[in-house]
Amino acid sequence: MATIVPSAVRIAAAIGLSGSAWCSGAIMSITFTAGSALLEPSLPAAAAAHASIIWHHIYNKGKTTLPPIAACAALAFFYAAYNFPNPVALQEIENTRNSLALAGVLTVSIVPYTLLIMKPTNDALHAKSRAVTERSKKGFETILDDGTKELIRNWNVLNFVRGALPLLATGLAAYAILFS
Repeated sequence: MATIVPSAVRIAAAIGLSGSAWCSGAIMSITFTAGSALLEPSLPAAAAAHASIIWHHIYNKGKTTLPPIAACAALAFFYAAYNFPNPVALQEIENTRNSLALAGVLTVSIVPYTLLIMKPTNDALHAKSRAVTERSKKGFETILDDGTKELIRNWNVLNFVRGALPLLATGLAAYAILFS
């Protein structure tokens, strides 16, 4: 006998799936488009010299946008996990609830990942951005140094991994919903 899933649980699951997929896409697109564009050899010297400042602005946009969406998606997954109806097989409900709850944790884990794993790289890029800004204010010319390039390369890798977290959540939740 098939389990009848209430509309509210279906809507919550859809919000969780949409939010986690959106977060993953947004994070990974930053890596593949903006992050790689900052390292493009054909980038004009004036723009390349300010790569850390451009990165700083991209980071701030993501910092204000992504955590609230990840939190909403996680809350939706948690709601769906808690309210998923009891089917005939108790093991089935536990697997579905655990998968949805884990999807919520994976989605919102972009925040602690950023604060713990990415912090040294982010702090170094913020420092580079401040230094370039100060040099520019004083009228000094700035060039894109190898240290900044390496930090941006490292940030791109870390950011890709961060983007994989909500992608894993999307896949896990989709599997739990489709095959429960």
